[in-house]
Amino acid sequence: MVEVSLKWLKRCTEIPVLLLFFSFMVSDSVNTNFIIYRTCYVTLDFEESACAKLGTSNPDNDTQALEKTVEPYANVVMMTQSLLTQIFPAFLCLFIGPWSDKRGRKPVLTCTLIGYTLASIAQIVVASFPSWSPWYLLSVSVTITLFGGFSPFLMAVLCYITDITSEKERGFRIGVFETMLVVGMLLGSLCSSYVFAFGGYLAVFGLVTVCDLLALLYVIFVVTESVANPNDEGEDVPVFAFKHIADMLRTTFSPRENYVRCVLLLTIVILTLYILGSTSDSSVFYLFLRFKFQWSLERYTLYKSLKDLFWIVGIYFGLAVLHRLLKIGETPLMLLGFSTYFVSELIQGFANANWQIYLAGGIRCVSGVISPMARSLISKLVPKEDSGKIFSISVTVESLTGMVGSPLYTFIYNATIDTNPGAFNFLTAGIFCLEIVLVITVIIIQKALLNVHPYRALSVNVDGSEEDVRDS
Repeated sequence: MVEVSLKWLKRCTEIPVLLLFFSFMVSDSVNTNFIIYRTCYVTLDFEESACAKLGTSNPDNDTQALEKTVEPYANVVMMTQSLLTQIFPAFLCLFIGPWSDKRGRKPVLTCTLIGYTLASIAQIVVASFPSWSPWYLLSVSVTITLFGGFSPFLMAVLCYITDITSEKERGFRIGVFETMLVVGMLLGSLCSSYVFAFGGYLAVFGLVTVCDLLALLYVIFVVTESVANPNDEGEDVPVFAFKHIADMLRTTFSPRENYVRCVLLLTIVILTLYILGSTSDSSVFYLFLRFKFQWSLERYTLYKSLKDLFWIVGIYFGLAVLHRLLKIGETPLMLLGFSTYFVSELIQGFANANWQIYLAGGIRCVSGVISPMARSLISKLVPKEDSGKIFSISVTVESLTGMVGSPLYTFIYNATIDTNPGAFNFLTAGIFCLEIVLVITVIIIQKALLNVHPYRALSVNVDGSEEDVRDS
């Protein structure tokens, strides 16, 4: 029993994922408040006492007017941060993915976590000097970017799970990864306002540093490499070699029988649009609730916690009951998830009362199955030894889409703040309506090939001949 537990711990990337996402969420809304606060009294030179009232419960008319003035400037800082942490890591992922297929996943995990640890220390330094502009926080973003950032980290975790699992259990294991991700977010949201009330910005950023450091130490000393003999794979190709790009494109666009290439590319598009619709509004949703419903940080974190709790229940029900027990496939579960998300966004867009926001958050709980099911489907369409190549292009496209999404949602929110500050929700609803159409298309292709193995992948050899590389 002890031996089994130790073996599980050595292959458990979910623990560093939990710690990292806890650190993300414990500082998420606090970081937004920090940028608004510093923008108000440092950049725009308003009275610090007036700026301190921003984000509090029951603001007066003067505070609401001040919020309306400060938010657009703060949005620019947050948008710049977002772009910095997405551009270079996205392109780096194109090289890191194919490289990790030969040299291992652990070096990628280690390097990215070093970046997050150093960045959290930089955040403490900025918070320690009250007169420093919020633009100094760009040093945090630059540090994360130089060590890889989130895109290579996500790619490495997905490849690691693919390496150590069979096709049968992969969907559930990716679901466990997604669940731990949400658990980390839930715990971070629950703790955020209390840690902030206890020790202010320094306490929050200090806790982030501890979590990032623990995740780094766990990967270094506990997690084992999933790629067999990573240092004995023939020629020593450097990370930044265009051979990696060529291998990645060949793997992604190689002809495959039974419309596998079509299903693969459609699934990547579906996952990309899902990331666009589900994450791009993160920088404006809190601002929307603050402005339209006068939500405080405490109320927002409570809402986030409740939504994450329902999300966890939804993921467990979808994966353990619908997928594992009832044997429902990836695409029907994706269709169910997108349908609930679409309805949720419409309710959110038309909301005029607080209870409608809570209702929208609860309805979308089953949509937590979308990402693990889509990633599971992608992993089954290519052989394991090419997972780094296919996930690198998938994660890169997702990240580049986020570069477009964040400024787009910021622009829409700033343009409609006087008329309909919730208008961005209707854009998200439109995206998920398109997703429903795309998933139905994949289901139709699968139904047309009902008597053929849907995940049979063919690789194209150098001489042009085809080879069946499907796992038996």
